[in-house]
Amino acid sequence: MKKGENSRKDKFLRNFPQLTLGDADSDIALRCKFNFSYFDNNQECATDIAVWDEQNLRELFTKLKAFSAKPLQYWQQQCVGSGSHRQHMLEIYGAFPRKSGFSHPPHVPSDVDWARFRLDGKKRLIGFTIPKSYCRQDSRLDDNTFYIVFLDLEHNFYQR
Repeated sequence: MKKGENSRKDKFLRNFPQLTLGDADSDIALRCKFNFSYFDNNQECATDIAVWDEQNLRELFTKLKAFSAKPLQYWQQQCVGSGSHRQHMLEIYGAFPRKSGFSHPPHVPSDVDWARFRLDGKKRLIGFTIPKSYCRQDSRLDDNTFYIVFLDLEHNFYQR
């Protein structure tokens, strides 16, 4: 080891975070957020996370991690499937669907934009976003947060 070198110090400094929130290339404000405070597993079609096995939970959190790397608007533009089965990863419906296996929970505000994330197969993550018009009026509100209300394993939320 040369004079002035300190391998422990150098290793520590290499592992020290280099980014700050103020960096020009920080994308933390763009990343979407998930909020579970409106989660409702009391309806007949709703699934409780407690009954999921380890594999399903692992898949859910892997998807949440991937989804949270980009803004909600990005996921509205991403599609999966082909032909007539092509769907957006995130679909924002607006009003609660008239034909649904679920009912609008009384603890969820009436003027939110209902939406769903496609997980896989029939599995859907159901929730809402705050309309952009409200966010422009009140800076405390965030239109890049997805409020999770239901886990829908059988595609019962938006029935055709």
